[in-house]
Amino acid sequence: MPPERYYLIYQEASDEECLLTIQPYDDEELLAEAINRLQTREVDEYTIIKGRKMKAKLRLAVELSEAEDKAAAPPPQLADESDV
Repeated sequence: MPPERYYLIYQEASDEECLLTIQPYDDEELLAEAINRLQTREVDEYTIIKGRKMKAKLRLAVELSEAEDKAAAPPPQLADESDV
């Protein structure tokens, strides 16, 4: 039976991307070092799970809507058949 390990889960986001990381650790000391590195990068929210072999499912929901731009030009007009 495989030994238990720790799974460190955290998220980092910028204006251009969002990254979710799930990193396994067999050693508590290495896990503590990883948490210290996260804190120096100002990542304060993370989850630690202790377990054996793990399965993961990612469910993602994103709602996008068009931004209203008041300075946008009006839509182009179609030419009349008489003008063609």
